[in-house]
Amino acid sequence: MDAATAFIQLDLLEVVYLLVVGFIGGLVSGFIGSGGAFVLTPAMMSMDVPAIVAVASNMCHKFPKALVGAIKRARYGHVDVKLGIVIGVSAEAGVLYGAHLQESIKRAFGDAGSNLYVSLAFVVVLAVVGGYVLWDAIGAHRGAASQSEEKVSRLARCVQAVNIPYTMMYFRSLDARVSVLFTMPLGFATGMLASTIAVGGFIGVPGMHYLLGAPSLMASATELVVAFVMGLGGTIKYGWSGLVDVRLAMIILAGSLFGIQLGAIGTTYVRPHMIKVVMGTIMVLVLVSRALVIPVYLSDLGLIGTLGGGTARTLKGVSFGIMLFALATGAFIILAALQRGMRAQRRAEQAESGAVEPASVAGKAVPQLSPLGRFERVLLASDGSEFSAGAQREALRLAKRCNARIRAVTFVASDLEQEAMGEQVLKQELNTARAHLDRIAAQAAAAGVECETEVIQGSSVHEQILEECERFRADLVIVGRRGRGALARIMVGDTTLKLVGSAHCSVLVVPRTAEVHGRRFVVASDGSRFGDAAAVAAGSIAKRFDTQVTVVSVAVPSHPEARRKEAHGIVDRIVGLLRSDGVGAEGEVPVGLTADMILATAARASADLIIMGSRGRNRIERLLLGSNLERVLNRCQCAALVVKTA
Repeated sequence: MDAATAFIQLDLLEVVYLLVVGFIGGLVSGFIGSGGAFVLTPAMMSMDVPAIVAVASNMCHKFPKALVGAIKRARYGHVDVKLGIVIGVSAEAGVLYGAHLQESIKRAFGDAGSNLYVSLAFVVVLAVVGGYVLWDAIGAHRGAASQSEEKVSRLARCVQAVNIPYTMMYFRSLDARVSVLFTMPLGFATGMLASTIAVGGFIGVPGMHYLLGAPSLMASATELVVAFVMGLGGTIKYGWSGLVDVRLAMIILAGSLFGIQLGAIGTTYVRPHMIKVVMGTIMVLVLVSRALVIPVYLSDLGLIGTLGGGTARTLKGVSFGIMLFALATGAFIILAALQRGMRAQRRAEQAESGAVEPASVAGKAVPQLSPLGRFERVLLASDGSEFSAGAQREALRLAKRCNARIRAVTFVASDLEQEAMGEQVLKQELNTARAHLDRIAAQAAAAGVECETEVIQGSSVHEQILEECERFRADLVIVGRRGRGALARIMVGDTTLKLVGSAHCSVLVVPRTAEVHGRRFVVASDGSRFGDAAAVAAGSIAKRFDTQVTVVSVAVPSHPEARRKEAHGIVDRIVGLLRSDGVGAEGEVPVGLTADMILATAARASADLIIMGSRGRNRIERLLLGSNLERVLNRCQCAALVVKTA
């Protein structure tokens, strides 16, 4: 087949349409907590992209996102990699066979036959899945959703009871041995569906849950491994035949990467049943859109009477209009929820900022720095791992010295699949989280520190912590720090850095073995008001710890001589202010790279705390926190306090 005949010409309007389609597909993916790729194949077909090319290009766009999603979910222990690979191998066989079937239909019946095959598959699948989701949403809205404990189905118990020699494998998510003879047909069917409509999870997730007995939360996460394997193999297979239009894949991927972030934020502002309503509504509308053009394909194949040119154009036009309406409906609901939530948050922030009283340093008013000199309300965010040990220890130590209240929180991941079917796993994780917080509360009571605890749930760790900061009106957030050497952590991004970039209040980052005894503090300043804010906080804490402070302003070799002289003036000014406030201080102006010099000064002085200023919550800083600040946070061996200003 000539690949050139399979690809459509793209003008500016069509590129914009694809970007919007990708954006809304990502928006839906982020909002419903599972793949929104089911809208992309029909959307491409509605602009006369041949079905087989739309499926192939959709698979090409999807598998990189599946890899990143699998790595992210693996951090929470939700992914059974072994089960994902075993099912993925047989799913790959299904993809290869399904792709071969697609190509055979294309050769035998042309584009009309391929379009009919894919459209019929969409109508059947979306009727079943979309109908169930809407029914489940109605039940959840009426309060009829089951709150009972998730149990292994009778079918899964029967499957796990079958012992076929030489075929048995143990899977962590099942906590049982299962014959691969049961995983093979499940994987094959998943791959067949993926090669037909580019979405195999409609079979894979319920199959792992109901047939094999995997908890729904782990089934949905493990499906991402399967999707990566299927998508990679399918892209190679279709690409070998010249059916992957990389232009389409990259355009919709570019749109979806932005949309998925907004969609995830939108979930924090709506009730769970509304997420299911959005998902079910879009599915039903896409179903109708595809069903309307089936007569056109049947007519082209001669299976029904010939349709007039006007009738065929009308059906295609109405189908395209319904597709646009489906996309617009989903986008409107999600973006409206996001706008309402952001508006409410801004009102709350304005009300809170109006209630803050001005502070003073050495009897002089310091505008916009009122929260910096006191730490009366401390939020401790702990994940219960070894990486949070330092944060827990230093939170209690600091709270005792500052006579502060502590609110200790830990995070349990939650998404649509978990809420719908994963009550057993959720219950286990909640019990583990509560036991961890009970231990922190006991340690706080022994230290004479007032402490309250809470388990928070959601799909984004740093966003949930930020919400707790606002509710608690925290002066300080204390978190641990994970190492960043692993590829997974670099690809997914670091929760601590996101928190530092978005929090209103100051953030104390404590590596696992770091301890703040008060040997010496190092405060870094560039002479801006943010550096001055760090100095104010440093002076306040140093008095409580009765410790010395080293003030650093780095002279970068590429800076002009005037800037180097300015660094000396910055240090002298801050040292003088600290000394006038009764804090022992000295200054240094090292020459070199900023982050390297700050870290070297801290190591040479045996400092147990580095204090730096941050520009707060502006949008640019959330994306680029600042290379020097990030390098210090990632590489320092001691604790680091990031002081935030309004």
